[in-house]
Amino acid sequence: MPKFILSWDCYGLEACVDITDDVERGNDFERESLFERIKDPETEPHNEYVAKLNKMVHMMQLRARFNPQRNYEIYMIDATDGVSKEDIEQWFEDSPQAAADRCREIGTQLLSHRETNPERRVIT
Repeated sequence: MPKFILSWDCYGLEACVDITDDVERGNDFERESLFERIKDPETEPHNEYVAKLNKMVHMMQLRARFNPQRNYEIYMIDATDGVSKEDIEQWFEDSPQAAADRCREIGTQLLSHRETNPERRVIT
């Protein structure tokens, strides 16, 4: 099942990142390092995949915090098999409000500075 991190503001979609491979590799690393943790509980193995995702989300959050007038929202969504990054980008291009509303329904909110005042906004 494909997973994406989406970041949009009042003017539309800004980022759509396919994180499926990183999540799978991060989960594999966690399973494989379980015995290492049991052997040496004082040492936490570095999961580079989780660190990469954390850094990316943190950078998106920083951008949102330094641009509060743009009303950023960041969500993680699970998509149906066969849905690609390009499909989501086209979806936001064709009907941004419907796309944002659906992502809010099915996604996990990572940040929301949502503004409901509709003046000059593509996505409310």
